Amino acid sequence: MKWLVEETQPIDPASQHQLVEALAKAEKGQARAAANLAIRLRNIVIHDTKKLFGVADIRLDTLVVHGQSRSDSFYQPTTHRFPGVRDRDRLPIDDSGLLVFYGLPRHFVDISITVSRDRKDTNDLVTLLTERLTSPQFKTTAATIIGLTSIAPHAAAIVAAVGAAATLGNLAAEILLRLTGNTIGLYHASYLQYRDRFGLGRHPDEGEFHIKDFSFSYDVVIDKSIPTSDAR
Repeated sequence: MKWLVEETQPIDPASQHQLVEALAKAEKGQARAAANLAIRLRNIVIHDTKKLFGVADIRLDTLVVHGQSRSDSFYQPTTHRFPGVRDRDRLPIDDSGLLVFYGLPRHFVDISITVSRDRKDTNDLVTLLTERLTSPQFKTTAATIIGLTSIAPHAAAIVAAVGAAATLGNLAAEILLRLTGNTIGLYHASYLQYRDRFGLGRHPDEGEFHIKDFSFSYDVVIDKSIPTSDAR
Protein backbone atom coordinates (compact mmCIF):
# COMPACT_ATOMS: atom_id res chain seq x y z
CA MET A 1 0.00 0.00 0.00
CA LYS A 2 1.27 3.46 -0.92
CA TRP A 3 0.35 5.76 1.97
CA LEU A 4 -0.54 9.33 1.06
CA VAL A 5 1.21 10.53 4.21
CA GLU A 6 4.08 8.47 5.65
CA GLU A 7 5.52 9.93 8.85
CA THR A 8 7.60 7.01 10.08
CA GLN A 9 11.17 7.99 10.90
CA PRO A 10 13.87 5.39 10.17
CA ILE A 11 15.52 3.72 13.14
CA ASP A 12 19.04 4.98 12.48
CA PRO A 13 22.21 3.96 14.40
CA ALA A 14 21.74 6.80 16.92
CA SER A 15 18.17 5.66 17.61
CA GLN A 16 19.33 2.08 18.03
CA HIS A 17 22.01 3.18 20.51
CA GLN A 18 19.41 5.13 22.48
CA LEU A 19 17.19 2.06 22.45
CA VAL A 20 19.98 -0.16 23.79
CA GLU A 21 20.63 2.28 26.67
CA ALA A 22 16.92 2.55 27.52
CA LEU A 23 16.53 -1.23 27.57
CA ALA A 24 19.54 -1.55 29.87
CA LYS A 25 17.95 0.90 32.33
CA ALA A 26 14.65 -0.97 32.16
CA GLU A 27 16.39 -4.27 32.89
CA LYS A 28 17.96 -2.73 36.00
CA GLY A 29 14.57 -1.50 37.16
CA GLN A 30 15.43 2.17 36.63
CA ALA A 31 12.58 2.83 34.17
CA ARG A 32 9.22 3.95 35.49
CA ALA A 33 6.01 2.04 34.88
CA ALA A 34 4.22 2.72 31.61
CA ALA A 35 0.84 4.45 31.39
CA ASN A 36 -2.23 3.84 29.28
CA LEU A 37 -2.37 5.89 26.10
CA ALA A 38 -5.34 7.03 24.05
CA ILE A 39 -5.25 7.90 20.35
CA ARG A 40 -8.19 9.97 19.09
CA LEU A 41 -9.03 11.23 15.60
CA ARG A 42 -10.54 14.70 15.30
CA ASN A 43 -11.96 17.13 12.74
CA ILE A 44 -12.49 14.57 9.96
CA VAL A 45 -13.95 16.24 6.87
CA ILE A 46 -14.82 14.53 3.58
CA HIS A 47 -14.35 17.30 1.04
CA ASP A 48 -15.43 15.26 -1.99
CA THR A 49 -17.29 11.93 -1.78
CA LYS A 50 -16.71 11.30 -5.50
CA LYS A 51 -20.44 10.84 -5.93
CA LEU A 52 -22.11 13.11 -8.45
CA PHE A 53 -25.57 13.09 -6.88
CA GLY A 54 -26.92 12.37 -3.43
CA VAL A 55 -24.94 11.08 -0.52
CA ALA A 56 -22.26 8.42 0.05
CA ASP A 57 -21.59 5.91 2.81
CA ILE A 58 -18.04 6.12 4.15
CA ARG A 59 -16.06 3.64 6.25
CA LEU A 60 -12.98 4.65 8.20
CA ASP A 61 -10.64 1.86 9.32
CA THR A 62 -7.69 2.21 11.66
CA LEU A 63 -5.11 -0.27 12.87
CA VAL A 64 -2.83 0.41 15.82
CA VAL A 65 -0.11 -2.19 16.40
CA HIS A 66 1.89 -2.08 19.63
CA GLY A 67 4.46 -4.14 21.51
CA GLN A 68 2.17 -5.26 24.30
CA SER A 69 3.80 -7.19 27.13
CA ARG A 70 0.62 -8.46 28.74
CA SER A 71 -1.86 -11.06 27.50
CA ASP A 72 -3.87 -8.52 25.49
CA SER A 73 -3.78 -8.51 21.70
CA PHE A 74 -0.84 -6.73 20.10
CA TYR A 75 -3.10 -4.91 17.66
CA GLN A 76 -6.33 -2.92 17.84
CA PRO A 77 -8.36 -2.62 14.63
CA THR A 78 -11.39 -0.34 14.48
CA THR A 79 -14.04 0.27 11.81
CA HIS A 80 -16.36 3.27 11.91
CA ARG A 81 -19.15 3.68 9.36
CA PHE A 82 -20.74 6.98 8.41
CA PRO A 83 -23.88 6.81 6.24
CA GLY A 84 -25.28 9.69 4.24
CA VAL A 85 -22.11 11.78 3.87
CA ARG A 86 -22.17 14.77 1.51
CA ASP A 87 -19.31 16.80 0.09
CA ARG A 88 -17.60 18.96 2.73
CA ASP A 89 -19.36 17.16 5.60
CA ARG A 90 -17.57 16.97 8.92
CA LEU A 91 -18.06 13.44 10.22
CA PRO A 92 -20.22 13.26 13.35
CA ILE A 93 -17.65 12.85 16.12
CA ASP A 94 -18.16 14.24 19.61
CA ASP A 95 -15.83 16.70 21.31
CA SER A 96 -13.75 13.95 22.92
CA GLY A 97 -12.67 12.66 19.51
CA LEU A 98 -12.98 9.28 17.80
CA LEU A 99 -11.12 6.78 19.98
CA VAL A 100 -9.06 4.36 17.85
CA PHE A 101 -6.67 3.05 20.51
CA TYR A 102 -6.63 2.74 24.27
CA GLY A 103 -4.13 0.57 26.06
CA LEU A 104 -0.68 0.06 27.49
CA PRO A 105 1.82 -0.11 24.61
CA ARG A 106 5.38 -1.25 24.97
CA HIS A 107 8.37 -0.14 22.89
CA PHE A 108 6.37 1.33 19.96
CA VAL A 109 3.01 2.13 18.40
CA ASP A 110 2.25 1.89 14.68
CA ILE A 111 -0.79 3.73 13.27
CA SER A 112 -2.53 3.11 9.94
CA ILE A 113 -5.62 5.00 8.74
CA THR A 114 -7.63 4.13 5.62
CA VAL A 115 -10.89 5.40 4.18
CA SER A 116 -13.26 3.71 1.70
CA ARG A 117 -16.67 4.07 0.17
CA ASP A 118 -18.69 1.69 2.32
CA ARG A 119 -20.33 -1.30 0.69
CA LYS A 120 -23.24 -3.19 2.16
CA ASP A 121 -22.61 -6.39 4.11
CA THR A 122 -18.84 -5.95 4.41
CA ASN A 123 -17.11 -7.11 7.59
CA ASP A 124 -15.35 -4.88 10.06
CA LEU A 125 -11.55 -4.86 10.01
CA VAL A 126 -11.29 -6.97 13.16
CA THR A 127 -13.18 -9.80 11.43
CA LEU A 128 -11.21 -9.44 8.21
CA LEU A 129 -7.92 -9.78 10.09
CA THR A 130 -9.21 -12.67 12.20
CA GLU A 131 -9.95 -14.52 8.97
CA ARG A 132 -6.26 -14.17 8.04
CA LEU A 133 -4.82 -15.49 11.32
CA THR A 134 -3.74 -18.76 9.73
CA SER A 135 -2.08 -17.21 6.68
CA PRO A 136 1.73 -17.56 6.54
CA GLN A 137 2.20 -13.78 6.26
CA PHE A 138 0.09 -13.07 9.33
CA LYS A 139 1.75 -15.84 11.34
CA THR A 140 5.24 -14.58 10.55
CA THR A 141 4.34 -10.99 11.36
CA ALA A 142 2.60 -11.94 14.60
CA ALA A 143 5.50 -14.12 15.76
CA THR A 144 7.94 -11.24 15.34
CA ILE A 145 5.82 -8.87 17.42
CA ILE A 146 4.85 -11.42 20.06
CA GLY A 147 8.57 -12.03 20.56
CA LEU A 148 8.66 -8.74 22.50
CA THR A 149 6.80 -10.32 25.42
CA SER A 150 10.10 -11.29 26.99
CA ILE A 151 11.14 -9.22 30.01
CA ALA A 152 14.29 -7.89 28.36
CA PRO A 153 14.11 -8.04 24.56
CA HIS A 154 17.12 -7.04 22.47
CA ALA A 155 17.07 -3.81 20.47
CA ALA A 156 17.21 -5.83 17.25
CA ALA A 157 13.98 -7.60 18.24
CA ILE A 158 12.22 -4.24 18.67
CA VAL A 159 13.49 -2.99 15.31
CA ALA A 160 12.21 -6.19 13.68
CA ALA A 161 8.84 -5.83 15.42
CA VAL A 162 8.44 -2.25 14.17
CA GLY A 163 9.00 -3.52 10.64
CA ALA A 164 6.50 -6.33 11.20
CA ALA A 165 3.92 -3.83 12.47
CA ALA A 166 4.26 -1.82 9.27
CA THR A 167 3.79 -5.04 7.28
CA LEU A 168 0.59 -5.76 9.19
CA GLY A 169 -0.69 -2.24 8.45
CA ASN A 170 -0.02 -2.79 4.74
CA LEU A 171 -1.76 -6.17 4.88
CA ALA A 172 -4.87 -4.63 6.45
CA ALA A 173 -4.98 -1.90 3.79
CA GLU A 174 -4.58 -4.44 0.98
CA ILE A 175 -7.40 -6.59 2.40
CA LEU A 176 -9.66 -3.53 2.48
CA LEU A 177 -8.70 -2.56 -1.07
CA ARG A 178 -9.65 -5.99 -2.36
CA LEU A 179 -12.89 -5.83 -0.40
CA THR A 180 -14.06 -2.37 -1.46
CA GLY A 181 -12.11 -1.67 -4.62
CA ASN A 182 -11.64 1.95 -3.57
CA THR A 183 -9.70 2.02 -0.30
CA ILE A 184 -7.32 4.93 0.09
CA GLY A 185 -4.32 4.53 2.40
CA LEU A 186 -4.47 7.92 4.06
CA TYR A 187 -1.85 7.86 6.76
CA HIS A 188 0.84 5.73 8.38
CA ALA A 189 3.19 6.56 11.25
CA SER A 190 5.30 4.63 13.73
CA TYR A 191 6.59 5.99 17.04
CA LEU A 192 9.18 4.51 19.38
CA GLN A 193 8.66 4.64 23.12
CA TYR A 194 12.00 6.18 24.08
CA ARG A 195 12.91 8.27 21.03
CA ASP A 196 9.43 9.56 20.16
CA ARG A 197 7.55 9.16 23.46
CA PHE A 198 4.93 7.16 21.52
CA GLY A 199 4.13 10.29 19.49
CA LEU A 200 2.55 12.11 22.42
CA GLY A 201 0.85 15.32 21.37
CA ARG A 202 -1.21 16.68 18.51
CA HIS A 203 -0.67 15.73 14.88
CA PRO A 204 -0.11 17.92 13.00
CA ASP A 205 1.01 20.58 15.48
CA GLU A 206 -1.47 23.05 13.99
CA GLY A 207 -4.40 22.75 11.61
CA GLU A 208 -5.21 19.43 9.93
CA PHE A 209 -3.66 17.02 7.49
CA HIS A 210 -5.34 17.76 4.15
CA ILE A 211 -4.88 14.72 1.95
CA LYS A 212 -6.63 14.65 -1.41
CA ASP A 213 -10.33 14.95 -0.51
CA PHE A 214 -9.98 14.39 3.25
CA SER A 215 -8.73 16.33 6.22
CA PHE A 216 -8.22 15.28 9.84
CA SER A 217 -6.02 15.57 12.90
CA TYR A 218 -5.34 13.26 15.83
CA ASP A 219 -3.75 13.30 19.24
CA VAL A 220 -1.92 10.86 21.46
CA VAL A 221 -2.50 11.47 25.17
CA ILE A 222 -1.69 9.84 28.50
CA ASP A 223 -4.50 8.59 30.70
CA LYS A 224 -4.28 11.00 33.62
CA SER A 225 -6.03 8.57 35.98
CA ILE A 226 -2.92 6.41 36.48
CA PRO A 227 0.70 7.31 37.39
CA THR A 228 2.94 9.24 35.03
CA SER A 229 4.99 7.07 32.67
CA ASP A 230 8.43 7.21 31.20
CA ALA A 231 6.70 7.97 27.91
CA ARG A 232 6.03 11.45 29.16
